[in-house]
Amino acid sequence: MSESPPPHRKLPSDITQIPIVWSYELLKYFRSWRLVASVIIVVAMLALLYVLPPALGRPYSGTDSQVTVWVQDLDSLNMTFPGMPTPYGIGILNKSVIAADSLVVYRDGTLYSSANGTNWIFTALNLAGELPSFMGGMSKVNALLFLQNVSGSVITATYEWSTSSEDFSGIFLAFASILVIIAATFFAADAIVGEFQNRTGYLVFPTPLKRWALFMGKFAASMTAGLMVVSLFYAGTAALSFVAVGGVDDDFLLSYLFAVEFLWATTAVAYLISSVLKGSTGATVLTFLMFIVILPIVDSVSTFAGVKIDASLTFVGGIITFIVVDPYPVDSVTDQFGFTFYMYYPEPWVAAIVCLAYAVVGMAVSMFLFNRKQLTG
Repeated sequence: MSESPPPHRKLPSDITQIPIVWSYELLKYFRSWRLVASVIIVVAMLALLYVLPPALGRPYSGTDSQVTVWVQDLDSLNMTFPGMPTPYGIGILNKSVIAADSLVVYRDGTLYSSANGTNWIFTALNLAGELPSFMGGMSKVNALLFLQNVSGSVITATYEWSTSSEDFSGIFLAFASILVIIAATFFAADAIVGEFQNRTGYLVFPTPLKRWALFMGKFAASMTAGLMVVSLFYAGTAALSFVAVGGVDDDFLLSYLFAVEFLWATTAVAYLISSVLKGSTGATVLTFLMFIVILPIVDSVSTFAGVKIDASLTFVGGIITFIVVDPYPVDSVTDQFGFTFYMYYPEPWVAAIVCLAYAVVGMAVSMFLFNRKQLTG
């Protein structure tokens, strides 16, 4: 009886090899403690950002008693108030959310009632586009509009207040772009150059595995690890926001989507740097400095030069924080100390296109360079 030949094993296709590379690369991140270290960084950031403001005397809610309200004469301000009487003056209450039913106003130490809106009106003002300098550039404020002449009087107020979900999210999201840059540096900066410097390419490249499949598997692993870190940060921020202020900002999810796209773009640029350089240390340092020092310097120059640099990846990355600001900030020019300062903000649709361009071009060029790069030595 003749033996039957062993069954022929068919090699996996290039497409099916991508998830295999992805799984092994992700396992490598776990074994090298990079992913664990990133999670520790996220937890530390969340803890510090949540604990430090109250510890330094800036709680998320409270009661202000007998706070002096500085009244600004509206004759010196070019402001109009449609639908209401023209007020004599305006006083800003520097808190984001104020319980109107808790507001009590005093004039020279004596209770000064609203008198059904004939003495003063409490309102929230949207001042985007007409930002008086005495308000510090704020675009949305809680204000007391005084309909009677209170010049020469000392106005004080007592009220309960809390931090808005917008302001709470802004505290955390101001650091989201830094976390994205850290993730791109940890998981992408040496992804390509490491195969050549560590000579692991001698084992991988001779196998029947196309380089483009290897590239895509490694890139998918870098993005997965980065997404895990960024998603943990946003999930933690959302949880803390519910605990501290009872909800999250309406544009919080949109900020997360922009953060994911920014991660995609920074990871692609990191792969490009990794494809060009010959050492892991150099690629890691250059990637980090590119996003933390070099491009931010370019962004800062635009403040003085009066040129909006939409092509800067770090400039458009600011959309992660600005998107939760309501109303969305607009470009402005101010003169201070004899200098002219230009404040620029990325347009959401421009930020989306620029990040997409960096991601696609960065991936395409780095894959091309990876395919041409040869092992030497």
